[in-house]
Amino acid sequence: MTDLADRLRGAVWGHLIGDALGVPYEFGSPPEAVVWGRVGTHGQPSGTWSDDGGLMLALLDSLTAPRVGFDTEDQARRSVAWLDTDAYKPGPRFDIGGTTAMSLGRIKRGVPADEAGGRSERDCGNGSLMRILPVALVGRELPPEKLIDQAMRASSVTHAHPRATATAAIYVLIAAALVSGATDRELALSTAFTECGMCMVGDHRKELFDLRNWPGTPSGSGYVVDTFWSARTAFASSESYAETVTKAIRYGSDTDTTAAVAGGLAGALWGIGGIPGDWLSAMRDREIVEPFVARLLAAARPSPTPS
Repeated sequence: MTDLADRLRGAVWGHLIGDALGVPYEFGSPPEAVVWGRVGTHGQPSGTWSDDGGLMLALLDSLTAPRVGFDTEDQARRSVAWLDTDAYKPGPRFDIGGTTAMSLGRIKRGVPADEAGGRSERDCGNGSLMRILPVALVGRELPPEKLIDQAMRASSVTHAHPRATATAAIYVLIAAALVSGATDRELALSTAFTECGMCMVGDHRKELFDLRNWPGTPSGSGYVVDTFWSARTAFASSESYAETVTKAIRYGSDTDTTAAVAGGLAGALWGIGGIPGDWLSAMRDREIVEPFVARLLAAARPSPTPS
């Protein structure tokens, strides 16, 4: 059995390692084999995470920072720091989605964070799903309605279309259940849809219904619904972390994001010990990540009982 600390560490590193493993295969045809250390699409050294991991770390930093709490303006500032500085990444930025870039541009021009996210049909990419995991890790003990609200608000900093925010909320509920110790993957999925169905109305409720009944075939594309179901299918059909992220990448297309989203779930279920040690040790600039993980774990420890 994994304990909470193992699952929290597993979720963060599972996301980052899935991202890094998928980076060399991005935008390519479905690979026959997935190997660590390949230099492919972006010419990056092995162990390099992309915008997926960088923006996930920016959100984790915000949510665990002292005296900040849940603050979309702070989340936006740290996302802009990822864009414009060396923060949250092991080297130069080499990838960013169009909707994310436009939303962060609006924030830099002074648009409030809660109003910055794209709201059109063109803004239903996976750019908020790829970074939303920390909402689940930090808020895992919140009531479902509060966690759903936080997921949708955090998503809306870049992706405010109801399809993107509803998908982010479902993913967060699943991840929160897993990191809290759930092991029944089907129950975690169905419970997430039930809890969201009790809270969502209007366009969000319609998008939730369409998400649950999506008739497509998972193909690893950048469309948020496809990314969710591609990651979920890889995770649900696997018996290990490595099998999960390998299956996610073998869909081809947006491989780093599919594997990051799937890897966060797999890491939450199997814990840090379920991740191949050679992959973990080969990640670049682990010193960037560990302070955020340490803050996450410190907040998760029970407070001392007064004597």
